[in-house]
Amino acid sequence: MNGKVLIVDDEAGIRDVLKTYMEYEGYNVSTAADGLEAYEKASSETYDVILSDIQMPQMDGLTLVEKVHSVQPDTVIILMTGYASVNTAVEAIQKDVFDYIMKPFQNMYSVVQTIERGIERKRLFQERRTLIDDLRRTNDELTYNRGLLTKRVQEIDTELARRIERMSTLYDISQSISSVTDIEKLMSLIMDRIAGIIKDSVGVFWLVDSERTRLCKVVSIGLKGQDRLPGSIDIHEGEVGETLREGRTRVFKQGVQFSDARLLKLYEQEHISSMIMVPLQYETQLLGVLNILFRNGYEITDDDISMIKAVADQASVSIKNAELFAAQQRMFRETIEALATAIDSRDHYTSGHSFMVTEYSLAIARELDFDEERLELIRVAGLLHDIGKIGISDNILNKPGRLTDEEMEVIKSHPVLGRTIIESIGSLKQVANIVYHHHEHYGGGGYPEGLTGEDIPFESRILQVADIFHALTSDRIYRKAMPLNKAISILKEGQGTVTDPELTQLFLDLVEKGDIPLAVEQAPLVEQGI
Repeated sequence: MNGKVLIVDDEAGIRDVLKTYMEYEGYNVSTAADGLEAYEKASSETYDVILSDIQMPQMDGLTLVEKVHSVQPDTVIILMTGYASVNTAVEAIQKDVFDYIMKPFQNMYSVVQTIERGIERKRLFQERRTLIDDLRRTNDELTYNRGLLTKRVQEIDTELARRIERMSTLYDISQSISSVTDIEKLMSLIMDRIAGIIKDSVGVFWLVDSERTRLCKVVSIGLKGQDRLPGSIDIHEGEVGETLREGRTRVFKQGVQFSDARLLKLYEQEHISSMIMVPLQYETQLLGVLNILFRNGYEITDDDISMIKAVADQASVSIKNAELFAAQQRMFRETIEALATAIDSRDHYTSGHSFMVTEYSLAIARELDFDEERLELIRVAGLLHDIGKIGISDNILNKPGRLTDEEMEVIKSHPVLGRTIIESIGSLKQVANIVYHHHEHYGGGGYPEGLTGEDIPFESRILQVADIFHALTSDRIYRKAMPLNKAISILKEGQGTVTDPELTQLFLDLVEKGDIPLAVEQAPLVEQGI
């Protein structure tokens, strides 16, 4: 048997699936439906690992940790949860929880790996305790040999520290990359962590291209001649391609002999003496190759191989997650753009209005050095700023003449309706607030709440400048586009009363530099006397 495991979860389905899989892997498995039952079993039997849910009736997982460690201090406890939080994670660490697994599981293999690492840690700590006890007894009996015993203890502690450090590195990598959605940043992070734990190591990440014909270099760390590294390799050529095709780890311990002359020459110049190539694979899909190289005669150990293979497994899952996230983001963007098109299509005079307002707003935001997350917020708010007009009659929206007071009040309701529509999407709460306030006036008198100055959200003030400018410079059902000089004059008149004066000036500077595309063809500013 690989070890004795107690599975604790109030969901019978999860207990049964885990029990079946663990028994298949050779573990002696018991189950409990809640923390109280688990504690009773742990009081009468010794377990290597307890795999427990956090939220349970009778007794929760964190309480169970304290109870079990009071009777079985060496038992490794791993918590499972579908609702992770920073506070829960901190409390778990304080209670000496070995690891933290999110439900639903990425795959059962990763659960088994975590349990194996837990059993290994228990074994190491028990071994260390036994060795230290033996050394103390020996030291009492053989005082003349104290120097040799001290050296032995130091060697053991060093080895234990090394192993623990590597296990910690794996854990840190797993935690660090779980939320990274940029593949290049993800790979750079992994390479930095490996280089920090294995001296004289450098590396290259190769990923399969969309055509699945070539391996493209995505990240290389530590190579002095990185510019000489080929940007891509045919998957049917060389050792890198062979590693991918065969889906197996390759280890070169006694010098590097490469069939790819370009790589062989580069690695000779870099004084590479050994290397490991590990395929990156998610289920049956081959994703790429992790290539770790070593300088200065470094001798690869079995621990090195095991650690790098574990890192590759974690990287594969994260790469796949990043790809899925990117696909989800593309779908989200396309949906938002389709909504903006639907809004604008209700009036051919305002066709493209949402897109132009978005471009103007992004131009201001980039000039202010907004980060990518904040630029995305501006982009979505720009596209959806008029979504509330969906609820307004075409008779009012497309009326060629002056609106009545009653009709104007209907028009003024569109930011309110827009917020209601947008905030129903949990991830767009901030966007909803920006859209809601984009018709406020800096000096007061705007709508819907009549906010003034700095009380108006900053992004709403950006949107307002862009919205007004495009409205002035584009054809409407009730008038033609204004000349650029008149539009600029109106914006200037409204500085500090209607629009934020600083943002307005920034935007006008961009217009003057020609960085703002116009809705309709306009004469140059010089010809208009500006």
